[in-house]
Amino acid sequence: MIRVLIADDQELIRDSLSYMLSTYDNLEVVGTAVNGRDAVDKAVSLKPDVILMDVRMPVMDGISSLDEIKEKLPDIKVIVLTTFDEDEYIYKSIMKGALGYLLKSCSTDELFHAINVVHSGKALLNPDVTKKVMDLFSDMAKSNFTPKHKEELLETITKNELRIIKLIGMGYSNKEITSELHFSEGTVRNYISSILQKLELRDRTQIAIFAVQNGLTMVSE
Repeated sequence: MIRVLIADDQELIRDSLSYMLSTYDNLEVVGTAVNGRDAVDKAVSLKPDVILMDVRMPVMDGISSLDEIKEKLPDIKVIVLTTFDEDEYIYKSIMKGALGYLLKSCSTDELFHAINVVHSGKALLNPDVTKKVMDLFSDMAKSNFTPKHKEELLETITKNELRIIKLIGMGYSNKEITSELHFSEGTVRNYISSILQKLELRDRTQIAIFAVQNGLTMVSE
């Protein structure tokens, strides 16, 4: 029996998922959570096998909840189930340890299959999300910064810009960066624009790739 916890701030979604999943013999919905903090607390107390986690929730968002749950209970498998397929959510979910990323437009049977796949320790992504992940890896393969090129580019980077590059590489959102560095959101946006120009990059995903490829997430403050 696979024990499932559902974390979603919409009561209709929680109730609908609970009802649909209860029709499968090998699934048991052991609880529901109304926000990310509630999901962490329920994960600790109920210790489910799989959590269905929404991204945007009050009190604590799904990504932060996922991060804390995986830190406390690394064996729990998490599937992000959301209506959002933005690159940032996908990138951060995978980085924080999600094994699945599905859109709420998926069928009940697709969700049932995903729960079983993820419970076995394998990963499963929505087809549209898989395309985005493949594009990300393609960008990583094409972003071949030679040591000389890297050194030349980094000579133009300030200490604060380097700190922001590191945090982006670690999956931080702009809001999380403002909290970590005590900058305004406008200041962070300005720094990111400067970083993109100096490093000759297209978007924040490429900043993250640059950071990871060049070991900048390991740079100490």
